[in-house]
Amino acid sequence: MGNFRIYDWNDIQLILACAEQGGFAGAAAVMGIDQTTVSRRVAALEKATGRPLFTRRRSGATPTPAGLALLERARATHRAVSEFEAAINGMGGLAPPTVTLGASEGLLTYTLIPTLLGNSATRQPVDLALVRQPLPPLAFTTRLADADIAIVATSMGSVPPGRGAIRVRRIGTMHFKPVAGRALLDACDDSLRCFDDLANHPILDIAIYRPIRSLADWNGLVARHRDDREVLVTSATPAMHRALIEGRGVGILPSYSPLYDACIVTLDFPAPPLLASLWLVAQEDKLREPAVRDLYDTLADLFLNSPWFRERA
Repeated sequence: MGNFRIYDWNDIQLILACAEQGGFAGAAAVMGIDQTTVSRRVAALEKATGRPLFTRRRSGATPTPAGLALLERARATHRAVSEFEAAINGMGGLAPPTVTLGASEGLLTYTLIPTLLGNSATRQPVDLALVRQPLPPLAFTTRLADADIAIVATSMGSVPPGRGAIRVRRIGTMHFKPVAGRALLDACDDSLRCFDDLANHPILDIAIYRPIRSLADWNGLVARHRDDREVLVTSATPAMHRALIEGRGVGILPSYSPLYDACIVTLDFPAPPLLASLWLVAQEDKLREPAVRDLYDTLADLFLNSPWFRERA
């Protein structure tokens, strides 16, 4: 006595059935087992307690005082288990959690937020029809470490670093092109005919370009001319966009940038390849949440099906 452990929920149901059906035969019928099995299992419980739990009669069986004490607890356990089962079954009706998506400010501002929230006022480099509805509540951040899912740009061939069990999926290549605003082009008298001509104008740069080795030709041009030409380092793509529109210099942006603003012009001359790899990154534990997994798959579809992000655009 004293070492009994419940390993089978049917032991508790057995006590309830015997009491509620008034005997072992009725309990056997409702539980779908034979009466001999009921008798054997009740005897095992009585051996464990060291007390008789039921008084046997020809007309049936009734709980003893010890049986009534267990019956009260069996009913309380049954209520608790029923509540637990109802909670499990009700999980499907819970509102999905907010999913946080991390990316650069430019990618968030111009592509991801308008596409996912359905408020795009401009053409997009992705197919809006691929956005799966309904989406979970979304939050956005430029702090990639705080995101449930992050879109990360790296040097070509480099895998983004990560800690723990993460899922990393390559979703395409971002192609950068030299760009200028129409205001500058109208004033420069056709002085932008090759890549090296960019150095003859004020340069607009973004600090996040510098660690990307596959932007080496651009970063080298910026470094060579920093001393004798004005280099305006902007905080992110939206700041560069404003400077371009104002005609304050030349820069590089993703090749699809003119989709967003007709005042941004891709400069039509041969230029060295300026590329970055794009990756989807998420913690495996996060992806066990259906809302996170569905958004992860949606983002993969958006980029992998876009001609703008193919290896050869």
